[in-house]
Amino acid sequence: MSRLLNISTTTMLSRLIKLSKEVTKPMIALGKTYEMDELCTYVRNMDNRIWIAYSIRKDTREIIDFKVGKRTNKTLRSVVSILLLSTTKEIYTDKIKQYISLMPHKIHKTTQYGTNHIERINVNLRTHLKRLYFVLAQYRIRKTICYSKSLVMLKACLRLYFWG
Repeated sequence: MSRLLNISTTTMLSRLIKLSKEVTKPMIALGKTYEMDELCTYVRNMDNRIWIAYSIRKDTREIIDFKVGKRTNKTLRSVVSILLLSTTKEIYTDKIKQYISLMPHKIHKTTQYGTNHIERINVNLRTHLKRLYFVLAQYRIRKTICYSKSLVMLKACLRLYFWG
């Protein structure tokens, strides 16, 4: 992009960060059903794994909120707390143990096809944003050299992709 616009790379990056700060999140609706999942990627090098926890509204497939960090309860709790404040009817997740302690049992659902929409968005994210590409070792596929060099740029790109 910087070559096409004939500006320096640092100028381009600072403009992207500035644009991402101007983007606003959608308003959260009360009493809706949501899906929540996490996505793994790297920052700086292949040893520094970062997780993106995010939630979508099940009926509109709109990204409600996301948090970037390590795969801990703190990262997941920040997204879950937004959903719980909106008097959510149901939250569909995969079956990782951390969700059990973060959500009330009556609204937490782990049915077989409950997270189809958010898993499809995971595939779209990995296809559209090359920096999110991640390969598991068991598939014996060549590992990628595409990853974010900074956490700030990763968050800026996600904000622009989700709400820009």
